[in-house]
Amino acid sequence: MAPLQSSRPEKDKRLKTILSFATDLEAQLPAATRARTSGTLLTEIENQISNFPAKFGTFATSKCEEVDQIGTTLWNLCTRLRRDVESDNPKDVPIILLLTRVFSFLLLDGAYEGGRNAPGNLARLMKIGIKAGKSCIERKEGDLALKVLEKVSGYVKPDPGAVPGDREAFERLVPEYYVLRTALAWHRDQLDVAEHMFKLSLSSIQSFDSNTAESLADILYEMGKDLLHKQQYPLAVKWLERSYEVLNDQELDRLSIDASELRTSIMQTLIKALLYLKGPGAIERARGLVNLLEGVLGDKLIVLLLKLEILSAPSTEAFDSSQYSDVLQRMTRSMPLSDVNFKLFMFHVRKLNDRSPSLACKALDELLNLRILREEREEYIEKILITRIWITVSQRESPEAVGLLHELFSLIMENIKNPISSAATHGAHTLLWKRIESSYAAEQFEMAEKWCQLATHQIFVKSGEHNMARISRKLLLCAMAKKDVGSAREIFSSMSDSTKNEPMSRFLMYKIAIRCGESDLAAESLQIISSATTKDPTLLYACCLDAQQSGNKLQTIAALQLVLDKYGYAAPSAIHLPSLLRTTIQLMVQLQKESQNSAILDDMEVTVEKLCKAFEGAVSSMRKTNGQVSAWDIRELDWFSKNSYNLAIKNISNWPPRHSLQMLTCCIAFIDQYPKDISDQISDDLCLRKMFCVFSAVTALLALARGEDNIEDKLQDYLNLRKHVDSFDALLQEKTGKLGEEAEEDLLRKLSILIAFDFEAACHLKAWDDLHDIILKAEFTKSQRVYEIMADCILCSQAPIQVSVSVLKKIVNEAWGLDTMDVPKLAKYMRCLFQIAMLDNMEVAEQLLDQAHEQAEEAAETDQPYPTEEIEWIATRSFNYAVDLYCAGDEDGCKNWTAKALNIAHYCSDQGGLERQLQSKLLFLKLDS
Repeated sequence: MAPLQSSRPEKDKRLKTILSFATDLEAQLPAATRARTSGTLLTEIENQISNFPAKFGTFATSKCEEVDQIGTTLWNLCTRLRRDVESDNPKDVPIILLLTRVFSFLLLDGAYEGGRNAPGNLARLMKIGIKAGKSCIERKEGDLALKVLEKVSGYVKPDPGAVPGDREAFERLVPEYYVLRTALAWHRDQLDVAEHMFKLSLSSIQSFDSNTAESLADILYEMGKDLLHKQQYPLAVKWLERSYEVLNDQELDRLSIDASELRTSIMQTLIKALLYLKGPGAIERARGLVNLLEGVLGDKLIVLLLKLEILSAPSTEAFDSSQYSDVLQRMTRSMPLSDVNFKLFMFHVRKLNDRSPSLACKALDELLNLRILREEREEYIEKILITRIWITVSQRESPEAVGLLHELFSLIMENIKNPISSAATHGAHTLLWKRIESSYAAEQFEMAEKWCQLATHQIFVKSGEHNMARISRKLLLCAMAKKDVGSAREIFSSMSDSTKNEPMSRFLMYKIAIRCGESDLAAESLQIISSATTKDPTLLYACCLDAQQSGNKLQTIAALQLVLDKYGYAAPSAIHLPSLLRTTIQLMVQLQKESQNSAILDDMEVTVEKLCKAFEGAVSSMRKTNGQVSAWDIRELDWFSKNSYNLAIKNISNWPPRHSLQMLTCCIAFIDQYPKDISDQISDDLCLRKMFCVFSAVTALLALARGEDNIEDKLQDYLNLRKHVDSFDALLQEKTGKLGEEAEEDLLRKLSILIAFDFEAACHLKAWDDLHDIILKAEFTKSQRVYEIMADCILCSQAPIQVSVSVLKKIVNEAWGLDTMDVPKLAKYMRCLFQIAMLDNMEVAEQLLDQAHEQAEEAAETDQPYPTEEIEWIATRSFNYAVDLYCAGDEDGCKNWTAKALNIAHYCSDQGGLERQLQSKLLFLKLDS
């Protein structure tokens, strides 16, 4: 007994602590509730609840009334404070109120256990416990709810001594207790306990009132809905059926207003769960429930939605599109227009579209006509429009479908105040464009055209110029595919100026111009494309290809030339420039041949200019590589050097000299670009080709220089000519002895001609110091003709007399030593030389007179005597000069010149007549002997 006595003071102390805390809690609770920040008070309540004694014991009998009173006070205080919370949501109620209610219930329970069990107190305590437990369940506080309801479980057995009023209240509260225990077991995932509690609640079903039945039905409904969410469909059906039965067993007039809505929700969720089961029986049960709902609610939206669910449920029977469509029509007429309802309707339209696109279109059209347009709900028009287009473009090709869409667009235009937005227009165009592309790819050009025309409807006024340009270009492509050039021109004319000048639009117009033979329009389009495309040459290449496919060489060349010009003969890395140039050149050569055959000189000259420009561009590109690894390999150099050479030589008599010179210069440049490690044979071949090019270039430069009126250009041509002659001479010296005898002789003959041309150029350039060297170079040629040319040049030049005498004397001397000398020709040059010398330098003239005497003497011993007329002229001119000296009083000079005149007259082929005549005249002078 000692331990019992020792524990009593501790229990008394514990009870005093609880009462003291309860008193403090009563004082602090209102402020803590309003502040929503309970601080340590909340923790203290939790500790009090968790450590609350199971029983106070009999020693607390004297305190029971005080405990009951403070418990009641706290409960009532919580009730008043709860009313101050405006929200009906249990989660919005401060947790401290819930904990205080649980604490106050524990106080009341302790007072009852301690002896405060007056009549009616049990029913009151049970009611408070049920209410506290329900509040805990609503806040998902399962442990607290369990603690409370376990206390309440002790009151379930009826008290035999209870008065009739308490017994009736008790009988009403017991089923409600079981309902709460069922709910608690569900929240704690104890379905076996929930099953047990549900059966206990049914055992007292005769005591159910309407509120208890609704509570039980609501809890069972929540359980079923949760199980449905967890995809436990059989269990969901089981609990939902129970919920439906509990509520259905009640008299309707005794149920609350909310019960009808609960019943509808139960049926709706049960139907969904049954549909998930997918069994034939489940489907039939669901259909029966839907029919029941329809009988009660009519065309309520929920009923119609459930009917749609039934119709779309998996079944052995075929999907009934007509019934589905009928339900959607009923929805159209009855449903309130809201965002949620509209989304639901559109969802089911899309489901119907999977089975019957035509009926889906009909449902959308009816919604638009009967509700949206009439009620001016423009916020939904764009979504209907986009969906309608999407359904139509997803169907098979049909002209009727395009027509219906056009009518729909027009109907919308007539009934809206503002045009559809840019975003909707973009979405519509995206859908239409896919159909346009597919029709065009399938070569259904008529249909593609119809879709394009639909995309240009006035409803799409905010489509933007870029989109309209793209559609217009597709219309152009359709017209071209149908070879309807007239329509294509009309479409192009209808475009805006900016659209017309877009590169892609111009490319299409270029294709049309090529096919119509409108060269001016083609050229204009080509120029615009070239100007607009800064980096990407794709469109220009496409123009080249199209012109080539159409057989129009002139336009093909023009396009290729633009590509080359635009990129400075440095095509992008993806393009093999030599191949591009070869293609261009080959086309130009073909065009040149055609121009020659048709005798159109203007066209031919233009083509030749382009051809030369292409080769010069190739040279420019080749030189930019600076010996680096590039596309210009030996094969390319071979092709370009051989073709430039062949073209130049073949057309040297037909082309203007300037073009021939350009081509020959290009050939020389290609030859110079060959690597140094080539074989000797290739090197010799290239050397010969270069020498031929140089020779031909000199002849072209000479022709240009002689025909040039501009002095500066003339002198430049002569200067270039001299450079080429030096090049030829150097090459010949390098290859002397390495070539065949016949080849060397031919090259020497060519050099002799070049030396003569070099002399002429030097004379025009007034390079007097170089003339003697050039005459020396001519020595090896042994060509009388070369000296003749030189002599003619110096005589025609504007050289100073001293230079002319010196050079001409050198020429005559060199020529006189030739085996094949032409004495009459040389005699004429000597006369000219003598005449010039007589004007400036009599000493030189005297020397020349002696030289002429020697030449006449030598010629007398050959079959080519000195010409009589030349001797007569020189002798007479010399004698006359002697007479002039005599008249001037210079008898010695007169004697000298008369003697020389008589000496040369001796060789005159007139049987001494001239000599005798001069001698007779000399006697008249009466010179001293």
